[in-house]
Amino acid sequence: MHLNTLLHVLTENRKMDCYPCIGDLVANGLKPERFSDGTCPPSRLDITRYLASWFKHIGVSADECREWMIEYCVNVLSVLSSSSPSSIRHSTKSYINYIYKSDVSFECGREKNLLKLQCDSGCPAYKQMAHVSMDKKPPGIFKPFETTIEGERGQELFAPQPSVKAAYKEQFEKAMRVARDRLAHGHSRHEVVRILNEDGLKTRTGRNWSYALLALELQRLQNMPE
Repeated sequence: MHLNTLLHVLTENRKMDCYPCIGDLVANGLKPERFSDGTCPPSRLDITRYLASWFKHIGVSADECREWMIEYCVNVLSVLSSSSPSSIRHSTKSYINYIYKSDVSFECGREKNLLKLQCDSGCPAYKQMAHVSMDKKPPGIFKPFETTIEGERGQELFAPQPSVKAAYKEQFEKAMRVARDRLAHGHSRHEVVRILNEDGLKTRTGRNWSYALLALELQRLQNMPE
């Protein structure tokens, strides 16, 4: 549904074809199994930034971007957030306004894109994106938003060093046991996040827990073969 409405927006505006990575994200969503190497998954606001900066890049107006993005964020990306639909709508509007008024640019990273999306050398932007260095830290959630949007922060989308994963392996496994036990006894995911952080249990990369990270780790477990 969302891909069809997106293609309709592009057709009406006579814009270029939908990029493969965008089509993959909109049609298939974020795939937890693609982060099985321990890479920290993106947050809702990271994905919002990726999509909104792409809309800006291809010349879609802020109003048209906002109309499509709000529905997508509420209906699809809400699984990565503990916020209410009204809060998601408000933060999405604010974030899109910020992106369109700032010098934020679309930088996909091609095959090494940090959202682990499909890439094709036939993409209209493939050659243009060759200059983007994946050795530098990409802009995540910008400073003005770190303390104003629902307390959510973008996750740094880098694969941790093996020593880091090894150091937190035992603690992460304990955290997941505690999470499953608490959920089985009727606790909400929001409560589980609070409990894990109060107990000092870290994620697989040594971070504090967030609702988005817990949701993705639980989905990973659910998708693992028996």
